[in-house]
Amino acid sequence: MKINTNVGALGASRNLFLNNVATESSMRKLSSGLRISRAADDAAGLSIANKLRTQSRSLVQASNNAQQGNAMLQIAEGAASTVQRILERQKELIVQRESTANNGTVSATLSAEITTLSTEATRIQNTANFQGSNVFASLEFQVLDSDTNGQVTVNAAMTNTALTGSSSLADADTALTAVNATLAQIGAGQNALDYTVENLKNAIVNVRAAESSIRDVDMADEMATFTKSNVLSQAATAMLAQANQSSQGVLSLLR
Repeated sequence: MKINTNVGALGASRNLFLNNVATESSMRKLSSGLRISRAADDAAGLSIANKLRTQSRSLVQASNNAQQGNAMLQIAEGAASTVQRILERQKELIVQRESTANNGTVSATLSAEITTLSTEATRIQNTANFQGSNVFASLEFQVLDSDTNGQVTVNAAMTNTALTGSSSLADADTALTAVNATLAQIGAGQNALDYTVENLKNAIVNVRAAESSIRDVDMADEMATFTKSNVLSQAATAMLAQANQSSQGVLSLLR
């Protein structure tokens, strides 16, 4: 029997240390819900998961950009629709003015209303804005986390549609055509952004699912590992005590 080196106690102590490390690791994962609670758990997996998290956050912002773009286009649509109704009224007034049944005084009154309406149409066109940016322009919305094909461009620019008191029916038709062309561009842009948002929402779900499969812990599986490590730690503690107790048998030889 040897007392200077208790091999049994050393082995039990080593196993106790390893089981305690495993138990602490399981507790860390179970308490955080993360399979990778520190880089040492899975260095390569952590790198991939971080890239996926960055991508998902970028996609969320891209989706927000697209939705804000749609809000901007709704403002443009409302303003353009108002201008279009003003032009319809102005054309109605021009038709009325062109009738020879109206004398000079009536024609002058009609021309004055046409001019007043033009002032309002111009004001609406110049002041319609979203966060300080005029909505009647070539608009670009960043809807991807990439510089390649990452933007949706909507040409919502609208030419000056103002009529004057001397404008003709042809002038009114030209202005109405310009406004309706702008409305068509706005509508096409809204449809494009709607589909973009739908696609981004799907991408966000899939990217987050991919990140979860790498980063998140399987609670049931990890609980089984924790239970095993915990039982082994208790067993190693008992065996360490037993190994230390066995050396006490040497004292019987000294009696």
